[in-house]
Amino acid sequence: MTSVSDVTSPRVIMKPYTPDPDRRSHKLLRLLVIILVSGFCLIQGLAFALFAPYLMIPFFVPPAVLALAVVWALPETRRAPTAAMVVLTYAFFVGLVMWPNYIAFAPPGLPWITMVRITGFPLVLVLLVCVSVSADFRSKIATTLKAAPVVWQMLVAFAVIQAISIGFSKQPFQSVDKFVIAQLSWTAIFFVSAYVFAAPGRVERMAALFWGMSIFIAIIAIWEWKHAGVLWAGHIPSFLKIPDPSVDRALAFHGRGSDGIYRAMSTFSTPLGLGEYVALVLPFVLQFAFGAYRAPVRLAALATIPLLLFTVFVSGSRLGTVGCMMSFFLYLLAWGVLRWRRDRESLMAPAVLFAFFPVALLLTVVLTIVWPRMHVMVFGNGQAQTSTLARQAQLRLAIPKLVKHPWGYGESMGADTVGFYEPGGDLTLDSYYITVAIEYGVVGFVLYYGFFGYIVFFAAKTRLSTRNAEREYEFLTVLAIAVSNFFIIKMVFSQQENHPIVYMYAGMVVALAARLKSQTAQPALATPPSGADLREAVAARRGQDHLLPAR
Repeated sequence: MTSVSDVTSPRVIMKPYTPDPDRRSHKLLRLLVIILVSGFCLIQGLAFALFAPYLMIPFFVPPAVLALAVVWALPETRRAPTAAMVVLTYAFFVGLVMWPNYIAFAPPGLPWITMVRITGFPLVLVLLVCVSVSADFRSKIATTLKAAPVVWQMLVAFAVIQAISIGFSKQPFQSVDKFVIAQLSWTAIFFVSAYVFAAPGRVERMAALFWGMSIFIAIIAIWEWKHAGVLWAGHIPSFLKIPDPSVDRALAFHGRGSDGIYRAMSTFSTPLGLGEYVALVLPFVLQFAFGAYRAPVRLAALATIPLLLFTVFVSGSRLGTVGCMMSFFLYLLAWGVLRWRRDRESLMAPAVLFAFFPVALLLTVVLTIVWPRMHVMVFGNGQAQTSTLARQAQLRLAIPKLVKHPWGYGESMGADTVGFYEPGGDLTLDSYYITVAIEYGVVGFVLYYGFFGYIVFFAAKTRLSTRNAEREYEFLTVLAIAVSNFFIIKMVFSQQENHPIVYMYAGMVVALAARLKSQTAQPALATPPSGADLREAVAARRGQDHLLPAR
């Protein structure tokens, strides 16, 4: 016999029915939530009244958490905003290169609102929305990342090390700010690039965009060099001028201490940043000059090469000079290897590898030694020797502290921890090798440089292992050369202006490798038999009819 209580109080509630919202337990839970939210708002309001506008960053944490919760709770849809992601990716890198990072809004108590952040935060938000709402997007980016699982695993492991390092920082708020920017400009850029550049043609278009921007940057640098001063110094609107010592240094006269010759820096914050950018872009220009392109494109690229070399000269950047030299030699070496692999009977490839390349390398070394101007461009003069001695002193200061604390001192704490001051009293740290080791420890150092070392190896291996003649896959060679330049430059240059570019290069490598893998995995379509083949098959079948069993 079924009782009334069994009917009115079922143990299982089936959809679309829900538990009674007026039950006592639900009322108590709602009251508890109201009390907790009200208490949090009261504390948040009191803290804001006491610390704003001088301490604003902590007050953005709750809205950020709520925004992430909203993104996570978005419903599934078939149309993810991937088109917006592509547009924002291009906008991010245009803003990164073409707009000086030190010209920005600076509200009291908040980090600088730079062009990178204006375009970067929406880009990351769109990435998160795509991941949240689209199973197709998740499937595509997962397929791309499977082409090089070691790459994304090392990247994620390093991001975890970055987060853990905040706990060792003496200035956690500063470390959190730098950590957020690193995830926006590095980690997220890699994942965005792995998806965006998986589409055919986009790697080549981005390379062309960087080529075009390099021409603009070079013209500004040469004009600035002739003007002997930053072109927009004294013309920055008051709402974009930040009262900060680093901005004052960027807008000041940049001259060599030995001869007083001005060193151009274009849209970058230092002449070294300009030299690094040229070293990262020159391999792409070489590809447009010597790759399978039409004559007007190749001629324009050939004309750009001396312009970029002169830009490095007016920047006075030794690291830029070394990066350009590496670009030429590595491109020549890669061309010879790939040509010989493609055509074993070619005489040009072995001539380049065993005759021209060694002679060119030897001649360059000799000129670097005997030609004073080239010697100064590569090895520097007395002032450069001072920089070398400073880096040696920084290394001597850093090693004991790393041994004492091998797990690192926290995000952005490298210079403060080493404690090396220039003669003018400025705190500095020149080598990014030292910066990574001090901030993230031994494990972080191995993961960071292991990531880029593996990218170079993986790009070169993928290019050598394929005979696909599609033009865009030739950029694997270019990307390996550019990342090699970055790997060497970081020995003597600690600034992070161009780091998003290299993380984009890493994403490009993975995207191209995934496309190659998908094309290789597709089964070849069966060739339809010709008429002659069909006639032969019918005749053979008729000749075997007597072997069939009787009905």
